[in-house]
Amino acid sequence: MQDILQKDYGNTIPCQQKRFMSSATALLFCSILGWGVLVGVNSGVALSEPGGTADTACSSATGIVLRNTPEKGLSPEAVHSMLKNKGLFDARRNPFGAGISHKYETQNDGMVVYGHAGGLAWQQTGSVKDINYQDAKIYVSMLNKDRFAGYDDWRLPTLEEAISLVEPANKGGNSYANPLFDPRQARIWTSDYRKDGTAWVVWFDAGFCDYAYTDGNVKHYVRAVRTRP
Repeated sequence: MQDILQKDYGNTIPCQQKRFMSSATALLFCSILGWGVLVGVNSGVALSEPGGTADTACSSATGIVLRNTPEKGLSPEAVHSMLKNKGLFDARRNPFGAGISHKYETQNDGMVVYGHAGGLAWQQTGSVKDINYQDAKIYVSMLNKDRFAGYDDWRLPTLEEAISLVEPANKGGNSYANPLFDPRQARIWTSDYRKDGTAWVVWFDAGFCDYAYTDGNVKHYVRAVRTRP
């Protein structure tokens, strides 16, 4: 395994130092103002840093819950609401979304990229060429038949899962996804349908999502995903 997850040691010891300094500052503050403030503290009035910055720095990153079951009629209005509620970035529908602060690590000799924030394991590459929607489903079936990277539960991602890989800034190579991922899969199919005959697609080369016809004429790439237990 090639572990590229960078541990942030700077958020542990400095936080302890912060708490020590905050405690010392609070005692000095109390001694200056007198017993009135001290009584207030002992009565349950808590002193905290403005905005809770200390708690934020010391707490571990919390994961985001992303829907993993396909939708058969996902409207543009529902997509816009989802992007807003979850803070996901989309260059057209939610350009001010912050996106997810990802921590990735490669696994299985680089064949898999695991995202700690979403708890999802992704193909590092994907299909070598763009294919239509029916062939995309066949491609995933073949991954499972061949037990790609040792697993047989690969699937097409939902729109929520796929758009979570899009980051607010172009990462170079004409892609809004982390450079750990192969930029060749510029636009990928999802398992969510807009309605019969159209499915949602994520455009990593442009940083947004849109829907496309699922007939044999429209072709996009596949990047399969699995939920790691």
